[in-house]
Amino acid sequence: MPDSTVFIIEHREPRFHLERTHVVGETRDEFQIDLTTDGRVTHSTHGGMHIESRAFWDGDVLVFDSLVTVGGEKGTNVVRYEIADGGKSLIARERVEFQSQSHSNLWVFDRQ
Repeated sequence: MPDSTVFIIEHREPRFHLERTHVVGETRDEFQIDLTTDGRVTHSTHGGMHIESRAFWDGDVLVFDSLVTVGGEKGTNVVRYEIADGGKSLIARERVEFQSQSHSNLWVFDRQ
C-alpha cells in the first residue's frame, strides 16, 4: 500500500490525460497515459508491462479498461472512476485479474 498517491487529471472531452505517482518509503512509481473517452485502444509500457488501454463512459462513471502483459502473463486491470461529494472526491474502484493473482482496490482521493 502506498504511503501517498497523487493523481493529476486533465480532461477535455474526449481527451483524458492521467498522471499518477505512488510513493512507498523512498520509492516513487510514476505513470502517465493519454486516452480518449471513445473506447479507442492506446498502447503503452510501464515497468516491464505492455498495456493496451481504452476509456469509455458508463453513465457518469469513466471506465479505464486495460489488458496487461507482463513476463508472458496476460491479465486485466479495470478501474471505474467517479466524482463524489459534489466534486470534492474522486473514487476509483479497481479490479486486477491475472491467473497468478487477483485483487480489488477501493481508492478515495480528496481534491486539492
